Amino acid sequence: MEGRSKLPEIIVISVCVLALVFGAFFARKTEPAENNPYYTIEYELVKVTQILHESYAVDGETENALRGSQSLNVVVLTGRFKGDVMPLNNYLGPLHEKLAKKGTVLTVTITSDSREDGYQMSVVNYDYTLLIAGMIALFVLTAVVVGRKKGVMSLIGLAYSLLAILFFLVPMWLKGYRAIPLTLTVCAFITAFSFTLLGGISAKTVSAMLGAFLCVLFSCGFAAACGAIAGVSGMNMEEAEWLLDESRALPGITLNVRGLLVSGIMISALGAVMDVAMSIASALYELHSVEPSLTSGKLFSSGMNIGRDMIGTMTNTLILAFVGSSLNLIIIMSAAGMQFYQLINNNDVIMELIRGIAGSIGLMLAVPLTAGAASALLAKRKKA
Repeated sequence: MEGRSKLPEIIVISVCVLALVFGAFFARKTEPAENNPYYTIEYELVKVTQILHESYAVDGETENALRGSQSLNVVVLTGRFKGDVMPLNNYLGPLHEKLAKKGTVLTVTITSDSREDGYQMSVVNYDYTLLIAGMIALFVLTAVVVGRKKGVMSLIGLAYSLLAILFFLVPMWLKGYRAIPLTLTVCAFITAFSFTLLGGISAKTVSAMLGAFLCVLFSCGFAAACGAIAGVSGMNMEEAEWLLDESRALPGITLNVRGLLVSGIMISALGAVMDVAMSIASALYELHSVEPSLTSGKLFSSGMNIGRDMIGTMTNTLILAFVGSSLNLIIIMSAAGMQFYQLINNNDVIMELIRGIAGSIGLMLAVPLTAGAASALLAKRKKA
């Protein structure tokens, strides 16, 4: 009996995993054509073995940033030039304050031309591998210690989400497929996998799935409609020019840059919407377990009351997240003396407003949609 009850969730999880595996295999990235087949740029790691000369000073006019340069000897740690010892100039400034010491590991670009001997090397950044590994380890440890089994399941769900985006959504988009349908497909699989992993297949998880996906679908429609009215799309993003250049390098492929604005909104809103949907569904499931005689209407009313308390904080969180991501832009425009009407009529600002409002409306709709689905399913189960 127990094995039979777990069969539906095993099927759903297996289908999601297989879909990801086959999708990733089908979506293998199309490599761009080289404009110059002789010229290559490689990103590698080097280690500073010696400081040959350095001349820099603190610039009080740029918040004590360092200005000057260093002459270094470095050994290449990775790539086809591994083991080479080379001189390297490290230029310091407010936007590139990467002071090196003996033993410092740096990321560099190595540019070479197969028709010529040698190569050139430029400093890009520090090597953050250990820092990133430490942050991820602390994140995982916190999730496991605090969340225990649920924390582990949430990490598996997060891993699935990232893999679906990186190994299916992105390469499929690079093959020329339209961004919005791809993102909706990925959101559907992420929602199904995560909720099934956390709660199995039940009235609670099914109602949470329905509520979350419907909200993402509404956010998609709202953002697309507002973008069409405002005349803004992915073409207005900072990265659009680079993406269009990338499109020209992919033989026979036209990238759908316009849909990226709406796709980003859906992915950004999905996590918060899933949180609200599962919270509402879980609360109503517990209410129904304690008092099975509650009618569908009373369950829905309780869900709305619970959800109203969540809306204020969650909407505030989502809007502040979008404001925080565009804070530098707002400061620049304010410092330039723009009037309020100039500020809100800027393409970058209107895109951030669409992102924030579309995500927040989807978040608020998660309450009635999930409460309605959960109350209907639970009431139906009671009758059965």
